[in-house]
Amino acid sequence: MTYTKIIAKPALRAEVQLPLRKWLIFLLLAIPFATCADARLEQQIRAHISAEVQTFARQLGATGPVKQELELTLPGGLDKQGPCRTLQISRSNSQKAPWGRVSYSLDCKDNNSWQSRATAKVRVWLPVVVANQSIQKNELLTAAMLGTRLTELTQSKLSIELNPAKLVGMQTKRRIQAGQVISRHLLEHKLLVEKGSHVLIRVQAQGFEASTKGVALENGQLGQRIKVQNLSSGTVLEADVVAEATVQSIFK
Repeated sequence: MTYTKIIAKPALRAEVQLPLRKWLIFLLLAIPFATCADARLEQQIRAHISAEVQTFARQLGATGPVKQELELTLPGGLDKQGPCRTLQISRSNSQKAPWGRVSYSLDCKDNNSWQSRATAKVRVWLPVVVANQSIQKNELLTAAMLGTRLTELTQSKLSIELNPAKLVGMQTKRRIQAGQVISRHLLEHKLLVEKGSHVLIRVQAQGFEASTKGVALENGQLGQRIKVQNLSSGTVLEADVVAEATVQSIFK
């Protein structure tokens, strides 16, 4: 009878795993510091663009948070420039709204100075004034006709208005459809009362109502408060423009 002795070879798993662990540790330690610097650089640029959008939106009259989306494109090899402590970010058309496709110049003022460019696609939404209903040509806008809707802005929508109250009393140049964004180029100022013209003064006080003739001391649009003079007594009072050549004053 023949016996065969089988000698088991030591498992090589430990020999394989050890170099693998070393290799993983090497990879972690070998991540270029420039990659982190590139991430910080991108964060700087994004923060600058976001602040610029906020500032421009405030100039348009925005008061609350501004919804925005940003796609940033950096040139290849920028990570090799290294970190920058003093980075100047600018654009040539700084008077133009910072949304749409925007190009920025990058200028690092450190000892290891460098220059580059970045491109951003910026989308911005603001609550702009829209028509609550169909409005005919030559109509005077009232508060009931106006509302707001969150709308994406474009360069062609810089004449939009965010506060409906500022458009009340203006006259339409053309027909405006319900839901349409109301831009100022669709409107014109309509004076219902002209300075020096005769007006009808309506006076209300504790359930009593009377009317008398007066003269306007200021120009006035619908809803605007102006000074008028009572022709009978010579008294000067403030009254709200409620219709053409008509003002109303309420005494409590």
